[in-house]
Amino acid sequence: MHSFWEIPELVSETISLLPRADRVRIARVNTTLWEIAIAHIWSKVPNIQYFFELFPADLWNKVREPSTLPPPLDRELRASDWTRFFTHSKHTTAIYYNSRTLQDVIPTEIWCHSVVAAAFPRLERLVVERLADPADQGPPNIIPSLLCPSLRRIELFVDRCDADSPFFNILQGIAETKAPLLEELLFRLRCSVVSLNGVMEQAIASQRCLRRLEIISLFDIAYLIESAKDLPSLEELDVVGERVFLDHPERSHNNLGFCSLTRLTACGDTSNIYGLLRSIGSNCLARVALTITNWTTSDTSLALTTELQRFRPYLVHLQITFDKSLIWEELEPVLNLAELQTFDLIHRHLNSREITDDRVKQMVLAWPNLTQLRLQVSSSPITLTPLAYIATHRSKLRKLAMNFDARSTTNSLNPSDLNNAQPNNNALELFDVMASTFDEGDEERLANVFRSWWPKARLCQSDPGELPLKLWDIEDAPSWPW
Repeated sequence: MHSFWEIPELVSETISLLPRADRVRIARVNTTLWEIAIAHIWSKVPNIQYFFELFPADLWNKVREPSTLPPPLDRELRASDWTRFFTHSKHTTAIYYNSRTLQDVIPTEIWCHSVVAAAFPRLERLVVERLADPADQGPPNIIPSLLCPSLRRIELFVDRCDADSPFFNILQGIAETKAPLLEELLFRLRCSVVSLNGVMEQAIASQRCLRRLEIISLFDIAYLIESAKDLPSLEELDVVGERVFLDHPERSHNNLGFCSLTRLTACGDTSNIYGLLRSIGSNCLARVALTITNWTTSDTSLALTTELQRFRPYLVHLQITFDKSLIWEELEPVLNLAELQTFDLIHRHLNSREITDDRVKQMVLAWPNLTQLRLQVSSSPITLTPLAYIATHRSKLRKLAMNFDARSTTNSLNPSDLNNAQPNNNALELFDVMASTFDEGDEERLANVFRSWWPKARLCQSDPGELPLKLWDIEDAPSWPW
C-alpha cells in the first residue's frame, strides 16, 4: 500500500471529497479505511430510515407497505441490538426526516426508546419535512428526541398547524430549551399558524443565541417576527408572509428592535415592508434585499420611498411589482439607491408607457454596481437604444431581461453601427428578450448583433405570463432565436 494511505488526515480529506457511493466502496477495503470512511458516510444522512435498517433482521418484520399499526417486535429488545445504530449515529451531523419514510414501519419500542435522545452527540442540523396530519406521521415523537444540545440548525416544512399536529410537540421542545444553543431556525409554513402563535413565539424568543431566522409563509406571521425583535444575537432575518409586521404607531426610534441585524431579506406589500423597515434599529446592517408586491399609489408608498433612503448604503436588491397603474414620479426616488446590484420591475398593465428609453438610461446610470436588471413591463416604448447604452456603459452587468420594441418603424438606431462597444469587456451571461417584438425574419440578424455586444451571454426567451419561482429562475428558459 502506498504511504499516502498511512496518513489518516490526508485519507480523511480525500474521502470527504468523494460521492457517498465511492465512500462506501472505500470503507469495504479494510478495517483501517472503514474507520475513516464511516464518519463521512454517516455524517449527512438523507433519510432517517437508514438508521433503523441497522437493527438485526430478526427483530421485527421490515414491512415496506403502509399498514394500520406499527409492526410488533418479534422478540425482546436487547442492548446489543443497538450496537450498529450507535456505531453509526455518533458520526451524524445532519439528518433529514420525512414523515412518509417511517410511516408504520418502525416498532413503537424502537422510536420511543429513551436511548434515542443520546444517540446523536454530534447532531448539528435537523430537517423535518411534510409535517401534516398526525395520522400520516408515523413516529412523530422521535423528533423531540432529536432536539439535542449539539443542535445548531432546524428546518421545518409544515403542512398543518394545530394543537394536535406533531409540529406543536416540536415547538414545545424548542421552547423548553432542549436545544439551548440553536443558531438557525427556518420555517416553511403552508398553513396558517394563528392557533399556534403562542407556542411559536415562545420557541423563537427562547433562543437567545439565534443568529438566523427564516419564516416563509402565505399567511400572517407578524407576531412571530415581533417575537424575534429582542433576540440579542440575531444577525439574519428572512421573511415572506401575508403580513410581516405589527402596526405600532406609537413606536419611536428609541424603541426599535433587531439591533444586531446585519442581513435582511423580506417580501411583502407596500405597507408591510414599510412597517418592517420602521421597526429595525440595527446599526450593523450590511445587506438588505426587498421584494415589494402590489405597489400602489398612496401615502404609504410615498413614505416607503423615504424610508428606503435610510437603508440606502445596504440595499442591494429591490424587486417591485405593480398590479395597477405605474407612475414614474412615484418610483423615481429609487434612483437614489446607488448601491443597488439587482433591480426587478414587474408591471403587466397593458397601457403602460412610463418606462421609456431615457428612464432605462437613468436607471443604468444611477446604479453603477448593477449586475442584474429585469424590466417586465407590458407595452413599454423601450427601443434598442437603451440596450446599446447598456452594452457600452455597464460591462459588469451579468443578467438582463427586458421587453423592447425592435421593429424598424420605432427605432432610429442602426444596431450594427455601435461604434463604442467593447464586447470583450462585457461580462453579460444571460439576456432574456421576453415578449419583445421584431420585424418578421429579423430575429436572427439582431441575435448576431447582441452576440457581438455580449459574446459570453446566452440568449433566451422566457414566458412573460409566468413569474419564476425564484428570482432569475430563467436560466432554464428556451434559447432564442428558436
